[in-house]
Amino acid sequence: MTLEISISKHDLKEITEFIHLKRGLDLSYFKPAFLSRRIGIRMKMLNMNSSSQYAELLNSNLNEIGTLYDSLSINVTKFYRDKQVWQVFGNKIIPNLLKDTKPNEKLRIWSCGCASGEEPYSLAIMFSEVFKNPINKFKILATDINSNAIQHARSGIYSLDNLKNLDALLISKYFQKTNDGKYKIIDQIKNLVSFNHADITTYPISYLDIIFCRNLLIYYGKDAQDLIFKKFHAVLKPNKYLVLGMDETLWGHKLQNSFLSLNPKDRIYQKKLSIESKSSSVFNKNNKLSTERLSNFVGGKKKWKISLIKLLEKRGLDFLKMYVHAEQT
Repeated sequence: MTLEISISKHDLKEITEFIHLKRGLDLSYFKPAFLSRRIGIRMKMLNMNSSSQYAELLNSNLNEIGTLYDSLSINVTKFYRDKQVWQVFGNKIIPNLLKDTKPNEKLRIWSCGCASGEEPYSLAIMFSEVFKNPINKFKILATDINSNAIQHARSGIYSLDNLKNLDALLISKYFQKTNDGKYKIIDQIKNLVSFNHADITTYPISYLDIIFCRNLLIYYGKDAQDLIFKKFHAVLKPNKYLVLGMDETLWGHKLQNSFLSLNPKDRIYQKKLSIESKSSSVFNKNNKLSTERLSNFVGGKKKWKISLIKLLEKRGLDFLKMYVHAEQT
C-alpha cells in the first residue's frame, strides 16, 4: 500500500495563491483535503517527494497548472447513473414540468460538472423520448473544468460499459457502433447539447428550468457550496428543479428553506415561489385583483367580505405581501 504524500497548509496555500495569480483560477473553493490528494497524485506521477519541489515546477512550467486543474474533475460516470434517480425524474418531474411549460417555450437545462458527457446526453435522450421535435423544445448547456473531458464529451464515443444502464432499444436508436467496438452517439442527440469548458462558480447562465449538479459539490467546501446554491437559486425559474448527487444535500445550508425537497432519497428539489411571485399570481393581466384567483390562493377560503376585497384592491401588492408573509409564518 502506497502512502499519500503529505502537503502542509502553508505549501497548499502558496500553490493555490500562485495558480490564482498566474492563471486566475480560484482553487480556494475546493476542500483542502481534496486539493492535497489531487496534488499528491500529480507529485507521485512526476516522482516528486516534496510540495516545495512541485511548487517550483508550477513556476517553471505553467502547463502543469492546466494539468492539475483538469485533474480536479473526477470523471467517473455512466449513462443514467443511479438509475432510480432517472426513473423518478422521468416519471414524476418531467410530466409536472411539461404541464407548466407553454407550447412555444424552450426548456433550458444545465448539466454542471458534466465530465465526459454521459449526463447531458442522458438528459437529451430522455427528453427526445418525450418530444417529437426535440430541437425546438429544449437546449442543454453542459460545463466542466476539465478540458480533456469536454473534448471527450464532444466526440460522443463511449464503451459498452458506459451504456449498461440503457435499454437495448435506446442504444440501437441513439448510438452507432464503431469499428473498434465502441458506441458513438448520433448527431441528432449531439446537436441538443452545447459543451463549454467552464467553472461552475463563474459560468454566466440564467433563466433555467432544470439544473443537474450531481457528485460535484462533495469536492467543494461548505462556504463554496453555499455560494453555488445561491447561484442556483438565482438562475432557476420559480418552481423549477435542482437535482443533486446521492451524497449531496441542501440540508444545513443557508438556502435550504428556499427549496422544497420533492424526493429526499433521490436528492430532487424544487425552487419555492417567492412572496412576490405568489402575490403577483392573484392579479389578472390588467393588474387588477382577481377575486377568483384570491380565493384559490388562500386554499379554499371562499367566504371573503367585500370590504377586504376592496381593501386589497386599494392597497394592492404591498398589502398582499404582508398577508402572504403572515400566512407563511
